[in-house]
Amino acid sequence: MATKNRFVQVCFFGFISLAFSVLLTAENDLFQEAESALADRDVNRAFGIYKSILDKDPTSAKAIRGLGLTLWMDGRNKEAIICYQRVIEIAPDFVSAYADLSVILSDQNRHKKAVEYARRASRLSPQDIPLQLNYADILWQAECYDQAADRYRNILVELPNHLSANVGLASSLIAIGQLDSALPPIAKVVSIDPKHITARYNRAVVYTKQGKIELAIKDLKFILRQEPKHTNAQFELGFAYQQEKQFELAVTTYREALINNPDDSTIYYNLAQCYARMGQKEQAKSEYQKAKQLQELQQDLSETQAYLEKYPNEPKGYLYLGDLYARYKKTELAQKSYEKALQISADFLPAYRRLADFYIQQKLLHEATKVYQRAVDHFPKAIEIRVMLGLLHKEQKNFKLASKHLKIAEKAATDLVEARGQAEDLEQLSFVYYAQSRYDEAESLLVSLLTTEPENKKYLDQLKTVRAANIQPKDID
Repeated sequence: MATKNRFVQVCFFGFISLAFSVLLTAENDLFQEAESALADRDVNRAFGIYKSILDKDPTSAKAIRGLGLTLWMDGRNKEAIICYQRVIEIAPDFVSAYADLSVILSDQNRHKKAVEYARRASRLSPQDIPLQLNYADILWQAECYDQAADRYRNILVELPNHLSANVGLASSLIAIGQLDSALPPIAKVVSIDPKHITARYNRAVVYTKQGKIELAIKDLKFILRQEPKHTNAQFELGFAYQQEKQFELAVTTYREALINNPDDSTIYYNLAQCYARMGQKEQAKSEYQKAKQLQELQQDLSETQAYLEKYPNEPKGYLYLGDLYARYKKTELAQKSYEKALQISADFLPAYRRLADFYIQQKLLHEATKVYQRAVDHFPKAIEIRVMLGLLHKEQKNFKLASKHLKIAEKAATDLVEARGQAEDLEQLSFVYYAQSRYDEAESLLVSLLTTEPENKKYLDQLKTVRAANIQPKDID
């Protein structure tokens, strides 16, 4: 299993500290106050201070950069990027803006641009070791491992005991398959800090690849004593046991890894292999199906994320994302995606439908009702929305409100039929009749529609639903 996530996390927070150290050199009282707020993670106070500075001096590159950093810390990356780009326009040699941008863009997997900005920062300040390290880290995250290795080596010429540079060099060499060359920088780190988790983990990965399983297991057990929830180490330990044909131990370890990493398809795939070797064919088949489903999810997510990167302000992208999460029973993520679509555009009707359906499936009728009420505020003439509000109120025994919305829907549908008389108008009116428990009238309209389109599946399904409802006891309003 790759070490990338942990490595990126270390680099990111390390660079945040770098950003603070740069800001804390300011002499101005207001800047110092803002920087103190940032150090305390009080982004609201920092934001207000930087805004007050900019009210007096809108072209202050330092204040705009500080505002960008504040937005970045608050998770408002798009706005942060705009700030940093403005800094570069005003002050093309403002090195910290390039470095900050490189980290933000790398975190968004926009690696080409991230490398470009990191390179510019390193060239503007070639003697600045943190900036050179940032450039190497950005290259590593962009999977430019050969170039990253060269950058780490350059740092080590000046600072041979630099822990992060040694770890980065080892990680890069492992990524390009130079396992023997990765061991000396790892040994250097361990000699300085015997408890260095990343170095010990990298060494275990090398040992496993070299077939030195006992040595790998020793390092991995050491890591897990220090960090019991280190999922990468749990996975590697499971894999080591699997290589040693200790399948029961491998299964137990993989299960522990799944607790904190339940969506890792590789773990399920390896579990399937272990169960197969243990002769448990049905269990193996079940784990393989889980692995396959998660791989499909990751592929679909990758395609959807690519669409969102291309069209970040398109609510349809978040609708797709919500549908994807809903398909794979990721209910909380589905809900957040639909809400995000509505944040982008409050007039995007499909998102209201999806979000309400989500709540209905969860049997949260009150929440679904609130969603449709929001929708009707934006679409007061939408017949479908009125009908759904009517049905939801009826289900919750709010008969007065149900009647109100259904009467509005009936009038709107009747007006459409009288004005146009098209098939979709008659269909909507039949839906209104159905919601009002006027099943005979609904059936009559659907039968008339089927005389012209006898194979229309939608009409046939609706007719089936109406007839099924018609044989049930009538609602008493």
